[in-house]
Amino acid sequence: MIQNDTGLQRDGVPLQGGAVDRRGFLARVRNLNVWSSGGQRAPNKPLLLLLALGRLQGGEPRLASFAEIEGTLRDLLRRFGPPRKSQRPLNPFQRLCNDGLWDVPDAASVEKTTSEDFKKSDVIRKGIEGGLLDADHQLLLGNTELVAQAAELLLQGHFPESLHDDIRDAVGLRAEWVVRDAPAPARDPGFRSAVLRAYERRCAVCDYDIRLGDDLLGLEAAHIRWYAAGGPDEVNNGLALCGFHHQALDRGAWGLEPFHRGFRIVVSSEVHGQSAALRLLRDFHGERLRRPLSSRDVPLAAHVRWHCREVFRRPALTTG
Repeated sequence: MIQNDTGLQRDGVPLQGGAVDRRGFLARVRNLNVWSSGGQRAPNKPLLLLLALGRLQGGEPRLASFAEIEGTLRDLLRRFGPPRKSQRPLNPFQRLCNDGLWDVPDAASVEKTTSEDFKKSDVIRKGIEGGLLDADHQLLLGNTELVAQAAELLLQGHFPESLHDDIRDAVGLRAEWVVRDAPAPARDPGFRSAVLRAYERRCAVCDYDIRLGDDLLGLEAAHIRWYAAGGPDEVNNGLALCGFHHQALDRGAWGLEPFHRGFRIVVSSEVHGQSAALRLLRDFHGERLRRPLSSRDVPLAAHVRWHCREVFRRPALTTG
């Protein structure tokens, strides 16, 4: 981002203080530069932007100190980011500025490390604030449709649909702000039917196969490696799952590990509860995953490894 006599520019395009118009703002959201290496997830920037949109919707000021939002952002990263030993919410607070979407007015005053990262102690001590660019904030105020469109781009681009409502709740975006007719990414329309057919129209975990007349109720085609993370619409990246086991897979409550030329189910030790419904997960720990009809449709090991590394909440329950 540079400043000249006509205002802010990015790639030679004037942004007029941060936003040309609603299309320019949405283009910057869509083209968010997210770190990527070897298929690793890095939802830090999308989650910070979603938090900022939720704050705007809730009538909060444009700027917030890092100390004020650190705990919330850390919790978002823990819940919806990849499993990591530690989370670093300061990284997106600093680096989102490079995308022309975030403003840290006093960034120049912050002490840096040798790698040019903000020193957290100095950020806290000085009460350093950050938030949406002022022009973008003004554009979004009172424009519920534009806020919803931006949120939908972030959700569709970085998370599976099964997590969208939970993320909206966590950042404070009201359900009525959802864009129901938002354009969805191009998908293979035959993926669902091919996956359900491969697993004989039963949940690959619990054998759920309830129908109303001739219609299946609540049986879904899940991606092992999320579509939003580059996972293909191919049967060897899919599982037929009931709605409960689909969402639990996407949240990392259970995963897979190789077992006798197939896979078995492993349940996260973080899963807990008081009701009998807990057995819908824990009772399947260590059980063999249902095999598809054809060996060519068996889950690809690379997709299973991705899910284990980027989604599954380790450690697994102990067996025995």
